[in-house]
Amino acid sequence: MEWLNSLLAHFASHPVQMFALLFMVAFSKSTVLISTVLPPASVMLVAVLSASQLSLPPVSAWLAMTIGATLGSVLSYHLGLLMTHSARFHRLTSRHEETLLRIRSKLQRNAAVVLFTSRFIALLRYLVPLAAGMLRLSPGKVYSICLLSSAVWAALFVGVAAGVNIFLPLLF
Repeated sequence: MEWLNSLLAHFASHPVQMFALLFMVAFSKSTVLISTVLPPASVMLVAVLSASQLSLPPVSAWLAMTIGATLGSVLSYHLGLLMTHSARFHRLTSRHEETLLRIRSKLQRNAAVVLFTSRFIALLRYLVPLAAGMLRLSPGKVYSICLLSSAVWAALFVGVAAGVNIFLPLLF
C-alpha cells in the first residue's frame, strides 16, 4: 500500500498529471471493457481526489472527471453502434425482433431518465450507453444526457472528497 501513497504523492505535486489521472480514472470507469477489471469507482476516485486537493482546485478536478466520464460513455455508445454492423449481431437479434422493438420503444420514451440514472449504478454506467448505441438512439440526446449525468456524478465525488479532507482532520 506504500507504493500507492508514494504514487499519489507524486501526482499531487504535479497538477497536470493529476488532471490526466482524474480524467483517465473517470474515463476508464465509464468504458465497457476497461471498467470490469478495475476496482470500484468510489474507491479509486475518492483516493485520487483526496490526493488532488493538494494540487488541483475542485473545479479542475470536476472538469477532468466530467470530461473523462462523458467520453467514456460516448465511447461505449459508439461501440454499441459498431456492434449493430456485425453479422453475428443481426443473426442473434433476428430471433427476438419483436421483443427488441418493444424494448427500443420503451427506452426511447424513457431514455433521458434511464441514461441519467445509469451513471450512478456501477454496471449500468457503461452498459446503458452501450445498449443505447445498439438500439441506435439519437446521438445528440445520448451525448447531452451523458454530459449532464457525468457533471452531476463528478460534482458528487468532488464534494465527498472535499468533505473528507475538511472533516477528517477534525476527527483526530
